[in-house]
Amino acid sequence: MSAVKRSYRIWLFWVISIQCLAVLVLVNWMHHRNKTRLLRRLTLKVQAIQQAMQWQRVLHWLGPKSALAQSPAPLSNPRNRNIPEHYHRLEAIYTQMRQLAADYPEVVSIQKIGESTTLSLPIYAIKISDYPQEEEDETAILFTGLHHAREPVGTLVCMRLAERLAADYRRHARVRRWLDELEIWIVPVVNPDGYKFLIDHQVPFPWWRKNLRDNDGDGYFDPIIDGVDLNRNYNFNWEQGGEGNPSSWFYRGTHPFSEKEIIAIKNLALRENVVCGISFHTYGEAILYPWGNYYPPPDQKLILQVAHEMAERMLRLNGRDAYSVLPLNGRVGQSSVWLYGRLRSIDFIVELGQEHFPRQHRVEKILKSGVSAAYYLIERSQRSGLWGHVRDAQTANPVRAKIRVRGWEARHVYPRVSESRFGRFERWLLPGKYTLKIEAEGYQTKTVKNVRIYPDRLTLIEINLERKQSSLPMSHH
Repeated sequence: MSAVKRSYRIWLFWVISIQCLAVLVLVNWMHHRNKTRLLRRLTLKVQAIQQAMQWQRVLHWLGPKSALAQSPAPLSNPRNRNIPEHYHRLEAIYTQMRQLAADYPEVVSIQKIGESTTLSLPIYAIKISDYPQEEEDETAILFTGLHHAREPVGTLVCMRLAERLAADYRRHARVRRWLDELEIWIVPVVNPDGYKFLIDHQVPFPWWRKNLRDNDGDGYFDPIIDGVDLNRNYNFNWEQGGEGNPSSWFYRGTHPFSEKEIIAIKNLALRENVVCGISFHTYGEAILYPWGNYYPPPDQKLILQVAHEMAERMLRLNGRDAYSVLPLNGRVGQSSVWLYGRLRSIDFIVELGQEHFPRQHRVEKILKSGVSAAYYLIERSQRSGLWGHVRDAQTANPVRAKIRVRGWEARHVYPRVSESRFGRFERWLLPGKYTLKIEAEGYQTKTVKNVRIYPDRLTLIEINLERKQSSLPMSHH
């Protein structure tokens, strides 16, 4: 047994002993007080002690990881009794995803984009588009949920969004236009390991946040020291954010993209060159944008405009006020920070609701706000911006190029690029006139002036690049 585990169990013994002593003192002191009030307090005290003992029980089922993978519920109850029934087990969520693809095959497909770090559980993405089985030359948008195990409301929003889009394609012209022109990618469960641990076992408050990474390498999962915070594992200012202590719930991992779950999101985002998106979390009723305490993002005015317009469409649970708009920490390796800094994707973290596991009567209001935010962002992707292709002037083959906008670039963020399959690019811009500079290795740089961006539609521009002439001297033979 490691020194950390021994120390923890000694500490736990004294905590329980002191709390039991406190209960006895309380009984004597309250002897002549109201018995009902005493009973209520004692009940709460006993529940607190039971929760502390539950963590001790959790340590006992933490055998080899293979045992966890084979036995979904080694404790007495096959499902966490602390969590309301409307939060489904992982297998039920995956079944729901497959059923959606079966019900709407003309617009929905399910793709495995990776697997989890410890249990090798599949990570699935729902692709929603008019030809979901094909690679199309279309703009991509990304929505994700459940980076953190105790935040399944994000999964519920992602699933509701997928269901609404699939069903509305047949009924509403606006949604039909979206799916005919866009590829919408939805990853409802980024952290299957952490969620499976939480939902299949009697894990008490404050639940569980991280994945199941075996930080100490002993072949056993220990919630006191193991796990990585997946939303601190992205490679943008990774070393400055989160925490380096493995026992912290904000542990960032040993290096950026150390976790397979985040590699899966990275690969999907880069492959599809996503232009915008939302990562759904809980809680706080706030839209978090990149970013507030780092070098200013060159697109800050645009980002804030989008964030506030989105917030206006999201009502708090009180039914009166809109969601808040707050800055992210630019010195933390979070999803939206990386997506903007690396891809120039206009991406947000949305903190839904007021708790991690809201009751059913509150969930519907939260889902309505989440879907409203997503619908706004999808509609916004089709106006006030730039799109087009970069191709080789001689062969017409697609070219991967940097798309720079004069006055809207900075050294601390990457430029937007054209993707390599079709040479397609998009760039959100505010209305006005801009000068573009297109750069690609082996090609002559091209400048395009007076590109007009309109408030209500996208501007199309096609770029053909000439190859650089060889600098080698010509032969006289």
